[in-house]
Amino acid sequence: MDDGRFHRERRAAILRQHPAVKELFGPCPRTAFLAACVVAGQFTIAGALAQQPWWVAVIAAIGVGAFAQHYLNVVIHEGSHNLIVRGTPMNKAVAIMANLPGLVPSAIGFRYYHLLHHRFLGYRGLDADVPMPWEVRLIGRSVLGKLVWVLAQPFTYSLMHPLQVTRRIPFDGWLLANIAVVLAADAAVVYGFGWMALLYLALSTYFAVGPHPTGAHILQEHLIFEGSGYETASYYGPVNAISINHGYHLEHHDFPNVPGPRLSELTRLAPEQYQGRFRHRSRLLTLWRFITDRRIAIDSRAIRSEPAPADVQA
Repeated sequence: MDDGRFHRERRAAILRQHPAVKELFGPCPRTAFLAACVVAGQFTIAGALAQQPWWVAVIAAIGVGAFAQHYLNVVIHEGSHNLIVRGTPMNKAVAIMANLPGLVPSAIGFRYYHLLHHRFLGYRGLDADVPMPWEVRLIGRSVLGKLVWVLAQPFTYSLMHPLQVTRRIPFDGWLLANIAVVLAADAAVVYGFGWMALLYLALSTYFAVGPHPTGAHILQEHLIFEGSGYETASYYGPVNAISINHGYHLEHHDFPNVPGPRLSELTRLAPEQYQGRFRHRSRLLTLWRFITDRRIAIDSRAIRSEPAPADVQA
């Protein structure tokens, strides 16, 4: 089983063997422009659905909205690593902008907990991705239990799991701004377009991290599907085309300072480090296997409960 220094050691080895990787470092400003276009698109679709039946909003959210919201979630992720523009303040601002159609103020909170996830990968109480002990016992390995968990994943992932992190998020001006701006956008949608528009945005947000090919990234990233023992896995399928290569998760943890549009270059520059490892080929198959395979549970991952050493930087 990999230990908490796994990605740091891989990073050092790859840089020794392939120093050209350093040329991939740094922000990718075009992400901000594309994010603004997707934000405008989501609000436009929401407005167009204002007078439609509820089932049209459901279909639109599954077929279009979830993919658009997933893209915006990845923009927030890119901003958490300062990979959009230069400087922390501007990256936070772009992340909040990308958060506008998401209804739930999450950009600043995600940034905080995601950076802890990278630093303390797998450590219970520090990594919000790690399931809680009572949650593991409740869900078990049954098909029904895991199906219910996937349906509830947007709530456990976004709300419940961060509560177990012992390092509380500071309530600062950025967090307050995130809350105020996104709630104001919610109110503007209801006032300008009505409740059906809000339903479309809410369902888009739900499916983007729930029972949908886009939400399957949460299962793909750190659950161990095969007996290899590798605690971080990548996905190289078509969803990467609309998710800023977010499926390249092993690559991302190896080099969190490489923006998504350049992550695929890592496999070209250092093929021996990425070929031959377990990879996910289908997000739908990932969902299906997780739910139906009794060998896989929500705690099928590296979980470390001992105090995290100060030098862990996963």
